[in-house]
Amino acid sequence: MKKILFAAVFLLILVGCGNDSESNEEANTPDNTEETHTVVFRNLDLQIEANTYILAGEVRAEDGQFYYQLEQGEEELHSETVYELEGEPGVWEDIEISGEIPASAFDSEEAPILTLYSKSPEGQALHPNFIPIDIAE
Repeated sequence: MKKILFAAVFLLILVGCGNDSESNEEANTPDNTEETHTVVFRNLDLQIEANTYILAGEVRAEDGQFYYQLEQGEEELHSETVYELEGEPGVWEDIEISGEIPASAFDSEEAPILTLYSKSPEGQALHPNFIPIDIAE
């Protein structure tokens, strides 16, 4: 009797584990926007000269572009900008981003944050990378 009960419980567990194969297939479909809008950065180097920042590094973006903006707390110091890559999508490419830090940013205790990211077709920011800019003297 124990063997039959054990076998029945074992079969129920196996059947329960096998029913989520549909959700796994859905996650791997080409419609998965997270997969097609991947952006990866490496070897980032941030330099600050007076009130100018210069960010150099490498990027690999599957859709050939990424976005960046500069914020300090709730204040937007530099609006969202699209950085179009010149090479093949999905290939590592050198980048350089530069911009001015407004004088008002030096009066705040919060550091400005440069955010690099990609976007979904719906306009949602994906894979954000937050880079604080140390302007403290």
